[in-house]
Amino acid sequence: MLNRVVAFFISGILVNLLLIGSPITANAFYQEDTVLKTVLVFNFITGEEPVKNKIIEILKNNEKAKRIVEGAQKLNPADEKKLNGNAYWLLARVAQELRENEAAVDFYNKFLVDAKKLGSGQKMAAGYGPLIQILFDTKKYKECEKLCSEFLDITLEDEAAFIPILRLKPVVFRRMVLCQSRLGEVDKAIERVEKLYKDQPDNWLNLELKARILREVGRTADAEKAYQDLIIKIDSDKRLGKDEKEEFLEEIKYTLSNVYVELKKIDKAADILKALVEKNPDNPTYHNDLGYIWADNDLNLEEAEKLIRKAIEIERGLRKKIKNLKPEFDKDNSAYLDSLAWVLFKKKNYAEAKKLLVEAIKDEEGQHIEILDHLGDIHYAMGEKAEATKVWKDALNFAGTSKREQDKKKEVEKKIEKNK
Repeated sequence: MLNRVVAFFISGILVNLLLIGSPITANAFYQEDTVLKTVLVFNFITGEEPVKNKIIEILKNNEKAKRIVEGAQKLNPADEKKLNGNAYWLLARVAQELRENEAAVDFYNKFLVDAKKLGSGQKMAAGYGPLIQILFDTKKYKECEKLCSEFLDITLEDEAAFIPILRLKPVVFRRMVLCQSRLGEVDKAIERVEKLYKDQPDNWLNLELKARILREVGRTADAEKAYQDLIIKIDSDKRLGKDEKEEFLEEIKYTLSNVYVELKKIDKAADILKALVEKNPDNPTYHNDLGYIWADNDLNLEEAEKLIRKAIEIERGLRKKIKNLKPEFDKDNSAYLDSLAWVLFKKKNYAEAKKLLVEAIKDEEGQHIEILDHLGDIHYAMGEKAEATKVWKDALNFAGTSKREQDKKKEVEKKIEKNK
């Protein structure tokens, strides 16, 4: 998901692109011979609101939605040719919402075939944008880099048709550079960003990208300086309105707080987060993060627990305000459960901490190396050494490519070896 800093530069592009669908009546999604009839109707759904409404309607029943996606994937080549770009884009969006990423990629690619035939820059941007994002989010960096390069090479003779492509190119360039960084081509990535920043000194997004790459590759002190410079750049940018500027500054300061944590400058991190909590008393993330870094560093444990419990309480309140929230989404944030479990662990309340983390890892978001590492620590503290080793081994499968997660992986490997 693009963060708000990047989204600022593409807001208004994808929103107006092909988007989202209209209610239709389709009663039988479960029999294979009805799938084609169902999806053929999607050919005729156009316009932002109709498509949006259609997607919402389909997703009201996840099982039915999955059957539509699966059925559409199994269509024979002759039937596939009966579907146009409208149908494939809608199917891609449904698959994406269901996190059926392979299906979404397949549908977006088929949508792009239609978009390219039409020479529509608007539709090409609507297809390339989410397709690039899926590949990036699923860590398929080589494929993502190739697709970014392909998009950046697009040219259209029709200037009006080319505008959506032109607007999206800076975002895609930044995504390509991040892919290069994560593929180990760090020097190449930083060189490209520095050249871009030199050519466009007023575009602080280039500095933001450089800071992010420096942090990802473990050059944390350099990242700290870059983020500090970025705050000055944003604060002095007269093109931004007051509210817009505050939003960007808040996001960068929050990121800087995480950099300070990585540098073990806990007081500086806490100072930023305390200011953010004071300014945003209804933001659960800031409460949780402040509580967690205190707990992780054995500081202010009582206050840390209060902050984390407050974060959980705030988020529950936010969920209650969502109409027709599906039961499967009405659950506590796994990261917040992990934070609460960790502060309880520090207070030696192992049984309650274990209970929380067992619940947290049931959720896909809870399948994270740090959360599983914590559960392993709790098992170990309770004398459950075999269980600890099993969880730690599982944790290794969820290590990301960032330096932080790779360092965590090494820590976990040492624990496994020590526990033999």
